Amino acid sequence: MLKTLAHSPYIQSMLRGLRYVCLLPALLAPASALAETDRPAADSQPTVKQLPGGAVLHLGPGARIEMGRSMKLQLGSPGSAQTVTQVVKLVSGRLDVDLPLSKTPRTALLIQAPHKVSAVAKGGHSTAIADADRVTFAAVEGDMLAAAGNDWKPLPSGLVRAFVGSDPTPQEHAVPGAPTVAVEKPVILALEGGQGRTGVNAAGGGSPHYQISLWRKGESAEPQQRITVNGASGELSGLAPGSYEVSARALDDSGIFGPDSARRALRVIGAELPPGSRYENGVILLGQTARLKLVGSEGLQATYGASNYFIEAPSSFGLTRGQETVVRLREAGSTDEVRVLMAPRTLHANVHINPRLARWPLDKVDVTVELYDARGQAAPDSAQPKTEVFVDRDQVSPSWTRAGNTLHATIPAGKGAGPWIVRVEVSDEFGDPAGRDFLEVESAEPAKISAR
Repeated sequence: MLKTLAHSPYIQSMLRGLRYVCLLPALLAPASALAETDRPAADSQPTVKQLPGGAVLHLGPGARIEMGRSMKLQLGSPGSAQTVTQVVKLVSGRLDVDLPLSKTPRTALLIQAPHKVSAVAKGGHSTAIADADRVTFAAVEGDMLAAAGNDWKPLPSGLVRAFVGSDPTPQEHAVPGAPTVAVEKPVILALEGGQGRTGVNAAGGGSPHYQISLWRKGESAEPQQRITVNGASGELSGLAPGSYEVSARALDDSGIFGPDSARRALRVIGAELPPGSRYENGVILLGQTARLKLVGSEGLQATYGASNYFIEAPSSFGLTRGQETVVRLREAGSTDEVRVLMAPRTLHANVHINPRLARWPLDKVDVTVELYDARGQAAPDSAQPKTEVFVDRDQVSPSWTRAGNTLHATIPAGKGAGPWIVRVEVSDEFGDPAGRDFLEVESAEPAKISAR
């Protein structure tokens, strides 16, 4: 097919025009007279450059280009109008080009690479990579022309052509195909200003390498995040509340990307915990009248418990009748859900004072406090209870030790003749009662009977 195209009359006319360009260096600006030079630092982010006529250049990190004078080339059939062609010298690195895709292009781009290798991008998306001993051109979408010296040949859409060193025979292979992409958690809850994360899986495209992109929903500019993975799985993290889309594209060993996959929706919901609330063991603990405020939930649907009746999601949620409450959120028309589990912000303390038949000063009186949340699970380290210990009416301050959800202390013997009442009261950090116990401690010494 390439041979047939190369010998067609209109292709021969176009190739003659390109030979004319290459044989007349005066039409091109010499390196010392270039209009503009772009030399990003090696660790810089990709640079986007808009050229007159509509060409958009995407420079990879560290890429270097030098702009030349534009010219006119006949890229259509004989007798057709000439096309204004921008000229770029790719010194090193990666250059991606986007041009309007049309049967009669109004603008084109001539790329001059090292080792006297050149290409013309006529429309669609094209890629050029200049390494130490290799120059690679890819017609990802839309046809190109490529040449070593003056040997111009068509490069049809979907093909990659690599020129290695001084080898006159280029290497060719297909551009990777469009993969499929799946988001492990299409709806994510990010609490207390936190940021969400989710796994992404890509497959297909004819390559084991992928680049995964995160886009703001409805935007087609540069993605907010891009990661390159070896294998089928990657993770997007640091996701602020909002509506996103995720796509993937396959990457071959020569550095050429295929077209993007279809985009998949991703929603990150933020939640602002009211004062006195906290998130523990997958549960949001709320006060009886507190409301959990959602951020970025516009357009979502919500339901409670196991119900299948969804309504437009309100901006905040609270406990139902003060009991544990499950809220399920989803995008309209989707079956992917995120569950929000809320429970009363209650701390339960099991208080034990032993031995129950203690006598001072013979016995050592110990206090053990076991802390549990509203669901009966061991309270986490973040639970900070308040303990008060009294011997009769006097408050004492024993030394407490903590291991997991258990507190322990030894009560100093009371003063005087006894008996004594030891009382221990535990509350949560907000002062709400959590548990208590008391013990009457006898005296080990017999009471003295005064003489009459």
